[in-house]
Amino acid sequence: MRRQLATLMMAIALPLVGTATANAQQEWLLNANASHFYMQTAKNNTTIETQRFTGLDGSVRRNGDATLKIDLISVKSNIDVRDVRMRYLLFETFKFPQAEITAKLDMQKLQDLTSQIRIAYPLKFKLSLHGVEREFEAPVTVTRITDQSVSVTSAEPIIVTAEDFNLTAGIAKLSEAVGGIPIVAATSISFDLVFETGEKIPAIEAARAETQRRVRAEETATISTEACETRFSVISTTQAIYFKIGSAELDHSSEPLLNSVADIANRCPSARVEVTGHTDSVGGREANRSLSTNRASAVVGYLVQHGVPATRIESTGYGDTRPIAANDSEEHRAKNRRIEFRVLPK
Repeated sequence: MRRQLATLMMAIALPLVGTATANAQQEWLLNANASHFYMQTAKNNTTIETQRFTGLDGSVRRNGDATLKIDLISVKSNIDVRDVRMRYLLFETFKFPQAEITAKLDMQKLQDLTSQIRIAYPLKFKLSLHGVEREFEAPVTVTRITDQSVSVTSAEPIIVTAEDFNLTAGIAKLSEAVGGIPIVAATSISFDLVFETGEKIPAIEAARAETQRRVRAEETATISTEACETRFSVISTTQAIYFKIGSAELDHSSEPLLNSVADIANRCPSARVEVTGHTDSVGGREANRSLSTNRASAVVGYLVQHGVPATRIESTGYGDTRPIAANDSEEHRAKNRRIEFRVLPK
């Protein structure tokens, strides 16, 4: 019993927990339905916005190895356009759909949970986010609910900075999306997680399977024209579609976003989509128009190859005639070299 509770404590001490698939008899599993994980951001130095991640799955093995995976696509603020911006502009979930936390828990330090209801535990963990891994240490409070259930709660907010995870450009895009309002380049994380073991494992595994089924259904369900418009509007500002220099040949690094575009278009079966190409002002006007037209056509060709009916998608090239920034620096010219998507009126 003493050893079982110590193991449970190890499982619970993990603050940002993820998925694991080891033998259930050797693990404490995260009860995702009873757990909460929040992120707070600040804009204009005064407005605090709270987002919740609903896609959590985690476990802790008896040897203290703990893993947590957070589905970044599951970010929820109850405002669709805000969630879409967080996914595409900040986290770039088309390339980095998950965050992962790993930790090695100290069994000896968790022994006190066998004789106490609640203990403080200094948690050291690694966070992998946006292709970058960093080490953190944060205090958590571990509470014994029953012999087969424990909760782990953040004792104070965990600060994650944009610079540490190459998210600075994403913060700038979010700021542009809301009219240039400054956004603090850091976020605070808080959580309340419940881990369980023993006879509770089958129910957790059944709930996990049901969640996976529901998520798959949501990911393939038809979405409204309005939702489609929102997604295409945001995707048009990602600056994540690339071509060979001076060419209409798509770079392979464009594929993750274009695959997402194809998925959205296929989930909006009644919508007709226009793909428009744009260039900077370098070069002749006719050459730029031709290049933009060919690039837009290349994108249409890719989408058609990935299931979007050719009858529902068309392309236009505008060259350098519709800039969104002055062509006075490389940074601004890069913004003008873009592909945009628009739902056409019926």
